[in-house]
Amino acid sequence: MDATQLSSTLPRFTPALPVTPLRLVPGDRPTLDFVFDTPLAELTAELHVEVITSEITDPDFFGCTVVRGSRIVVMLSPNLGDFEVDFFTRYLTAQAYRLEMSPLPTPFDVEVSPMLEGVSA
Repeated sequence: MDATQLSSTLPRFTPALPVTPLRLVPGDRPTLDFVFDTPLAELTAELHVEVITSEITDPDFFGCTVVRGSRIVVMLSPNLGDFEVDFFTRYLTAQAYRLEMSPLPTPFDVEVSPMLEGVSA
């Protein structure tokens, strides 16, 4: 069998499309650099973070995070500007993963508490 005959009997493969590898393996915690350096849309997609606007207008409330299993919901004050939305989404995501961010200025102290009585945080 010559090369022409051999090549016609081999299965044809289409070239593989370039694959963008996930930067995180499922179950891994992101690094602080990853949380603060990745474009926000990519960060929320890759970490499955849903960002919603709260109806809480108290000036002392900037946002909170609800974590249920692998789902993270970041709820932000409706009084935030674009920079604050970006920053607090990243900050609260890092808090949800319990990443080390100390020392932080006093206004950014975080209180971890259950949202429902009898449910541990």
